[in-house]
Amino acid sequence: MAVKKTVSDVKLQVRLNNGTTSGGNIAIKNINLNNLKLDATEQQLIDAGNAVAALVSLPLVGVRRIEDGDLTNEE
Repeated sequence: MAVKKTVSDVKLQVRLNNGTTSGGNIAIKNINLNNLKLDATEQQLIDAGNAVAALVSLPLVGVRRIEDGDLTNEE
């Protein structure tokens, strides 16, 4: 059987460098953007992440695409 994925929500997480922790690791600050267009391309998402990072004074660490959805068996 094939599996069908139905995406119901796309979120963008913009990860920013917020200094260091007491253990010396990078402290990450996340800015989450919800309810994005389901058909947004990876390029559009990275552009949006870069635009958000440009509005704050912290360096960009990375951008994550987070999908919520259902997996079903397709007969």
